[in-house]
Amino acid sequence: MSKAELPTVRSRRLGAKLRQLREDQDLTTIAAARLLNRSNSSISKLESGHRGVFRPALENMLDKYGLVDPAAREDLFKLARVASQRGWWQDYDDMLSPETMDLISLEVDSILIEFFELALIPGLLQTESYARSVLSIGPFADNPRRLEKMVSIRMKRQDVLTKPNPTRLWAILDEAALWRMVGGPEIMRQQLRHLIEVAELPHVELQILPYSAGEHRGLDGAFKILHAGERGELKVVVVDSLTQMSYRESEKELQRYTETFNHLRASALSNASSQAMIQGLLSES
Repeated sequence: MSKAELPTVRSRRLGAKLRQLREDQDLTTIAAARLLNRSNSSISKLESGHRGVFRPALENMLDKYGLVDPAAREDLFKLARVASQRGWWQDYDDMLSPETMDLISLEVDSILIEFFELALIPGLLQTESYARSVLSIGPFADNPRRLEKMVSIRMKRQDVLTKPNPTRLWAILDEAALWRMVGGPEIMRQQLRHLIEVAELPHVELQILPYSAGEHRGLDGAFKILHAGERGELKVVVVDSLTQMSYRESEKELQRYTETFNHLRASALSNASSQAMIQGLLSES
């Protein structure tokens, strides 16, 4: 299966909503195909997120499925439209996985990004030197040209924090991320100073979870919660592992990660106290 055929978060969400509308009408895929004058295969691909749909066809589908609520219809139109939009990240499809491109598209479209990180400074808060040091131990270590492209991509992703209507960011970092020496003392000092600068932005909340907090509910690993769309109506959790990036989209999983994030937020230092801790580390270095 090619990258273009892999469903995105938005196309999966659109497909799931259309499947629910069909089932609410007690229609099988075969009956829906007859009603809409489409093939059974096209209905299945649309509902699984493997096929997009243009607005005229979507309007007809919603009419036949009996969805008349204007707000609900508009949400589906937006999902369909944004799912097919091309972004700058697609120019790097030879280097980025479909999951990573999907993540970047969600970051660009998010009104709020919440994340918890255990061991490293997260990409959206990294300096260029820190990012280069982290990426240099990855699969592009022996290819300096591609490594620099990956660094550029990571820096470009940070535009969401400096655009005219910037994305709100709520970051919780385990204290371990501040102590892990990445790239050497000077690169770490630059990175710590950058954290303080970002934390002072009005749309950023930075909290450090100190060692003194003891055991906590984030010990299972880092995660992000993205609130995409004009009202943050598309909510998804992203979890990274060594070999893959996975998405959590069910209501049960979203609730679990939201509760975990709230627990960590209550246990972490305030923005001001977190900045003071970072400044203390800089003074000692």
